[in-house]
Amino acid sequence: MNRLVKFRRIIFARQFLIPVAVVYFFLFLILGPWSPRWASSFSPFTEPPKKGPVRQPTHFKPLPRLQERVPCYGPRGKFLSRSPDDELKEEKLDVAYPQPFWGSYATIGLDQTWMTIDGRYGPYGYGEEDKSYNRSKVDWNKINWGKLQNECFERNRHRFPTSAVPFDNTLQMVRLGYRNVTRIPQTRQWHEFKNTRRTAIIVRAWRGYDWKAEDMQNLRSLIVEASLRTGGEYQVVLLVDMKDYQPYIFASDENYEKALSELGLPAEFREIAVLWDDRLLESWYPDIAEHRTMWQVYQPVQLFSLHYPEFDHIWQVELDMRFTGDAGKFLDKMSDFARKEPRKQAFERAMFQQMENKIGNYKAFFDAVNRANKGGAYIWGPLKIPDIDPIGPAPPTELANNEDFKWGVGEDADVIVTSACNNAQKADAWVFKGWLGGFEDGTSTPRYFCPPAITRTSRTLLLAIHEAQLVKGLRAPSEATPSSFALWHGLKLSFPQHPVFWKKEHDDETQNAWWKGGPANSTDGVGPDVWDHPSGMGLTFWWESEWPRQIVDAWMGKELPKDVAYPWLLVEKDGKRYIPNMMMHPMKHYH
Repeated sequence: MNRLVKFRRIIFARQFLIPVAVVYFFLFLILGPWSPRWASSFSPFTEPPKKGPVRQPTHFKPLPRLQERVPCYGPRGKFLSRSPDDELKEEKLDVAYPQPFWGSYATIGLDQTWMTIDGRYGPYGYGEEDKSYNRSKVDWNKINWGKLQNECFERNRHRFPTSAVPFDNTLQMVRLGYRNVTRIPQTRQWHEFKNTRRTAIIVRAWRGYDWKAEDMQNLRSLIVEASLRTGGEYQVVLLVDMKDYQPYIFASDENYEKALSELGLPAEFREIAVLWDDRLLESWYPDIAEHRTMWQVYQPVQLFSLHYPEFDHIWQVELDMRFTGDAGKFLDKMSDFARKEPRKQAFERAMFQQMENKIGNYKAFFDAVNRANKGGAYIWGPLKIPDIDPIGPAPPTELANNEDFKWGVGEDADVIVTSACNNAQKADAWVFKGWLGGFEDGTSTPRYFCPPAITRTSRTLLLAIHEAQLVKGLRAPSEATPSSFALWHGLKLSFPQHPVFWKKEHDDETQNAWWKGGPANSTDGVGPDVWDHPSGMGLTFWWESEWPRQIVDAWMGKELPKDVAYPWLLVEKDGKRYIPNMMMHPMKHYH
């Protein structure tokens, strides 16, 4: 007994407890926040969680500009700022620049440059098998894009808040896991986190994907231009759907490693791959009956944000997207526009396409939407529904008419959409119109969809959607999920009107069928009165289009089918083919 008493005295002695507590605390700081092996709702980078929804303040403090970007090493082992072989060759040509079908270069501040296929993808291996290739060659199998991105972040770490951290080596640390064994809080709130000023770019892939050379060149370009050239402001991650792979990938580390090794992923991308499957989604969202990508494409993104909260925002992009100019500059322009846009009528503007030959510049478009709304706004603050306790801020004035377009200027958008939004209750032909669940008012619940599901979403919004699906079982189709939840919560939505082209130049009939008279012809100022529109098969950015594939084939010098017209967008000069600066989707493989 005396020995037991003596042992207890030693254990609880101050001189013993203090060093033990210090060691434990520092181990926790190093490992706790990011490892699923450590259980706590506290993180040195967060505030303690509070019960119930906490609303954001009406007036926010704009974030300061980051310091100048520090150059990073590229795949050739040289600073990108000093490596001509890694440079894109953007050119100005003495020809008229094409006018978009909708969208505007001036509106988002995008450069009107041209590039050949070699000038665009030569730095990333295009044409390296030819004798005429005039750049130093890279052994791509020896490149580790995860390591290069983290080294770039470390060179720029001083530019970011202390809450910013490198991205885990996904070969060594698996954060995702089934809900019943998770050691992280199952829900988190916006106020628990501090800004990191970093954005993840999630590129969606899947088991069985047939990797072509152009896919790898495209992904390399995205990593270099958006991550390495921005000093780590973006982090490119492959989010891979394992589909019906057996065994369960999250049952053990061995199963996960086996799945990754059997995936057939090019070696250079292995360290940036994060795997998931439907069983993961089922474990976290049991009250949502449907988990397939077509219906719930954001569920794995929500779980990524929950497990990787070091990113303020997440871009979701597709492997079949193409940036024909510098991808990093394009994404910067999209976020810059969204940050500068006022909250007032941002939603209403997102319901229309700006067509310069119909309405003029952005100011004319802006003013037309304001007139259509009679100086007010259809949505002012949260769009109230009984199922959501909003976390967004209360407006600064009771009526939108009394606010002068200053609220929200300088505030990052919680969702950036890449096409105009639509009212689901008006869209009789929308295939997902009746698919909704968990809402008190059923299909009478107001909701808006903005196809395709290529968006930038904030951690704030993703965690709110995650909680609504986990706790309340609320579900809306993919195309309506981020936009509708943002509006229900009163979070900022923005549609930067990037340039989109149509396969026929000067096709007034088709353009009028999309335009429908514009804002002046809208009875409520919230988009066209009729949703129906022509097929989008000939657009450069539309979920069903075939034209992007034809454009790129012609740009690469391939022979087009006899029934396919040569793309009018391309310009030939001195025996070279040039393409204007834009974002295209989808770019499917047909051969």
